[in-house]
Amino acid sequence: MIKRILAGAFAISLATACAGHGITPKTGFAIPTTPQSVSPASIPVAPMAKTAIRPASAMRSGTVKPMDAIGPANWQPIAGSGSFAAAAPDGSLWVLSNNAGADKFIWHYVNGVWSNISGMASRIAVAPDGTLYAINSAGGAYSYNATTSTWTPLGGGCSDITVASDGSIYVMSNGAPGGTDQAIWHFVNNAWTQVLGSGVRVAGNWDTQTYTINNGGGTVAPGGVYILNSAGNIYYENTSSTFALLPGSASAIAPTKNAGILMLGYPAGGSGTTIFYFDLDAQTYSQPGGSAVSISTNTSTLYAVGFSGGLYYSVVSTTGSLPTYFVNNSGITPAYFTIIGNNPNDRSDPAFYHVTATGQLVKFAQSDRGSDGTADFNIPFPAPGTPFPLPLTRGARMYVSLGTKFKTGINPDLTWASPNGWSNAADPNFGTLWDNFEYDYLVGVDSHQPGMGINTTQVQMFGLPLSFTITGSSGSIAQMGFKAGVRTAFFNALKNSPPFDSLIVPGTATGTNVSPLRAISADQAILNGEQSIPGVPHFSNITYWDTYISNIWTYYKTHTLTANTSAFGTYTGTVNASNQLVFTQANKPDISFSMPPSTDAIVGNGALITPCNAWQAGSPLFVACAEIGSELSAYINRSTLLVDPVMNRNNPCPLAAINEFYQNQPVNIYAQLMHQYSYPITDAQRYAPNGAAYGFGFDDNCNQSSVIVDNNNPSSMTITVQSF
Repeated sequence: MIKRILAGAFAISLATACAGHGITPKTGFAIPTTPQSVSPASIPVAPMAKTAIRPASAMRSGTVKPMDAIGPANWQPIAGSGSFAAAAPDGSLWVLSNNAGADKFIWHYVNGVWSNISGMASRIAVAPDGTLYAINSAGGAYSYNATTSTWTPLGGGCSDITVASDGSIYVMSNGAPGGTDQAIWHFVNNAWTQVLGSGVRVAGNWDTQTYTINNGGGTVAPGGVYILNSAGNIYYENTSSTFALLPGSASAIAPTKNAGILMLGYPAGGSGTTIFYFDLDAQTYSQPGGSAVSISTNTSTLYAVGFSGGLYYSVVSTTGSLPTYFVNNSGITPAYFTIIGNNPNDRSDPAFYHVTATGQLVKFAQSDRGSDGTADFNIPFPAPGTPFPLPLTRGARMYVSLGTKFKTGINPDLTWASPNGWSNAADPNFGTLWDNFEYDYLVGVDSHQPGMGINTTQVQMFGLPLSFTITGSSGSIAQMGFKAGVRTAFFNALKNSPPFDSLIVPGTATGTNVSPLRAISADQAILNGEQSIPGVPHFSNITYWDTYISNIWTYYKTHTLTANTSAFGTYTGTVNASNQLVFTQANKPDISFSMPPSTDAIVGNGALITPCNAWQAGSPLFVACAEIGSELSAYINRSTLLVDPVMNRNNPCPLAAINEFYQNQPVNIYAQLMHQYSYPITDAQRYAPNGAAYGFGFDDNCNQSSVIVDNNNPSSMTITVQSF
């Protein structure tokens, strides 16, 4: 079961954290009484206020309340202020202002921008389809049509409102004196029906799992509602009209979709009330830190309103935010993975972290480091069909090994000693069958939703054929990585393609009968040779591209080469009498490149970057120069500069141009095979129809690299070790 807790939260026993929040429910509890009541349809609906649209500046955009109003540093402020928050499934936020009076202005926060709608309310709730519902202080309940900017009345006499997972509405309504427990009414198919029970607050349950509460507390099944009564008791009413009693007490409640409930302690305090998290699987409370007067969650993010009106959010992290499935089709066992990364919530945190077998992100510790300077952070592949709870992680690397465990190097100062299978024959994993990929799984600054960006890179080496599938929140599927059966085909092709056969690292991998160990990239083999590194491949013919490059320089003495940069316009280049390829743009200094040797051209350094030092690093001219140098490297690797006089840094890259890649001699066969055996990517942002891969340092030119991104709260990921 995937359980969600606040990122960076520290667990505190509830018995010591809040004496008024007992955790042992009574066996055989009494269900809430059901007061006499009349249908909200029979009560006149108090009119919705018609207010002029207020400018964003009225939300005090740019103003942030003091951070200590909410608590620990993992909370991030939102410019603005309010009194009540309601998170939407699309990652946006609805907020009631903190103006005087029982009814408040209604604001919508989308991608960092506030907008106001006409109307005023005392409570709001958002449906699974994003529809906004509101009640005003006189009890009128309404739904809001964002397309027509109109309110539709639903009923009167209401004091609280929520939306269930099926989109139906529950309200607390008349039937008892104000401030005491109210009747509960259900609005579905345009009809009101009273349900059993009573309370002061109600919250819909969107979790799809079923939980049994300890000590005879009853069952929490999908589709029902949580109810808080005036004594702070926490009830759950199932759609079958049965009840459960949860341990503890609360004054506000925000259920998540994944086995957890966020609550404010009881009784509510005027200066904010402590936030608690109840794990429905473990039946335990923890204290994430902070206090608030209002909380709401869309599962990926917890929003809180501080007692002085400050607005804050914190990642609703998990012991497994993203359900991740592992598939091993290689036939080689055992299979392990190791994850190393950084703090997803604090970019200033220099510490390195690893992921545990339960999906926790844990900081490196001295006790992790063995006598050989390595740590064992290996996690066995879960059983087929069993999801691993992948936590939010910044700058992450996942290492997959077969046959034996992977060793993680840790320096004495607890910094990470990254593995090296391409230029260090003494690396502790040199004889291990392994590969890796890099990713960021982070919550967007503006969207407040988790997003995955993942890349399998062969810029240094190729060891295992890994593939990745990300399923989006809407069911869309994105795939990248290597096809089945490619490892054998790749090494056979490389062996028969000198001088690229020199890239192969011979040997049988530890714990397997698999050979060779890996292949390293052409540019890495060139670097190994330049540094005279022993025991690792050197490219056996460093003049392989010399004639081709010389022919390029001769061709552009009488032709023009166009370089389209990403943000600095179009440059045109010709070779001058001094044998320099000079790129010009009106009203800009010339950018000149001497003819590079093969080694510089393939790696993308030396003669292709030296001219840029004429300008300050990071300046527009420096970056424009560096982009053109990267384009020259990319298009020499792809062998197109004698057939196509146009280079592109980013899209648009015409299909005709892409189809010319690796079709002309001399070919970087390592990079060619990487693309040939990879899945294509053809979406609105990326167009690599002949296989997306990272075969050399600047394979991101023309967006041909193996990067896929889903910033809209993906629902799952699958990592596959393909058949060899």
